[in-house]
Amino acid sequence: MQDKKTIRTVVRRQRQSISQSFQRIAAIGLANQLQSLPEIHRAKNIGVYLASDGEIDLWPSMEWCWNNQIETYVPIVQNQTKILRFAPFGRYTKLIKNRLGILEPEVKKTETLEVGKLDILFMPLVAFDSCGTRLGMGGGFYDSTLHASRDARGSKPLRIGVAHEFQGVEKIESDPWDIPIDRIITDCLIRDFTNLMELN
Repeated sequence: MQDKKTIRTVVRRQRQSISQSFQRIAAIGLANQLQSLPEIHRAKNIGVYLASDGEIDLWPSMEWCWNNQIETYVPIVQNQTKILRFAPFGRYTKLIKNRLGILEPEVKKTETLEVGKLDILFMPLVAFDSCGTRLGMGGGFYDSTLHASRDARGSKPLRIGVAHEFQGVEKIESDPWDIPIDRIITDCLIRDFTNLMELN
């Protein structure tokens, strides 16, 4: 079994090498999969992300959400903490670079939500395995945020990892602080880890 650092290096290289046309096709496939989620039709507020580094693009999925009166929120990195808050995001939202060089909406903290206020949280990932273990970029922001919400006895959103199908690997060693995800959604499949079923 490869270690996390090796998996992260190999899969990121694969992800960064794919063409724009492949990305467009994958993004549309992802949007089609998203629409088949039963929970999305009941959701009011969902957490999404702005794709970078070859991540699969959620824009067509977000457009479907906007057309169906579902509010989308993107993560905001707070200063001196790894706890994310979520800012409203739409077609014309103005973006600025944060201290990590990541684009995010320029909003007041009072306009943002805690993770527990989201119905669904769609999280980017570098790789995933057949047990639903998610490998991120290594910053720990999502795990820290979800741990803080759980420790505060806050409600938790449905946790869904988002990836290209090729980002699946045989096995990722889980650490004690890793929070498991409920589902993986790719451009091809939805995998449900709450009962270890695959949904077509």
